Amino acid sequence: MSQTWKTKYGSRRVKQALPTIEEALVAAECLSDDFEQQIEIAASLLGVDAEEVRTVAKRPAPPKPTERRLSLPIAQPRSPTAAPRAVVVEYRAPKRLVGVR
Repeated sequence: MSQTWKTKYGSRRVKQALPTIEEALVAAECLSDDFEQQIEIAASLLGVDAEEVRTVAKRPAPPKPTERRLSLPIAQPRSPTAAPRAVVVEYRAPKRLVGVR
């Protein structure tokens, strides 16, 4: 499905894709808490049979990717007995110039 129209910059076309069953199930989850009602809502949104939606809904969800954290190297002390160094950050207010009259 696509629609084409003329503009002053030339012809434009927008491709419209139908929603997937998974997308319809997500929308149905927002509308109802009952699983059977979610199946019926998703089937009516797509215009397909409820059994087709039910087979997709019963599939196990794909595993979520593990959370990755940014690991930065930590400064190691120079010798095993030395304590790690502390970093102190101080804020200094900018100097204001006073106009002399």
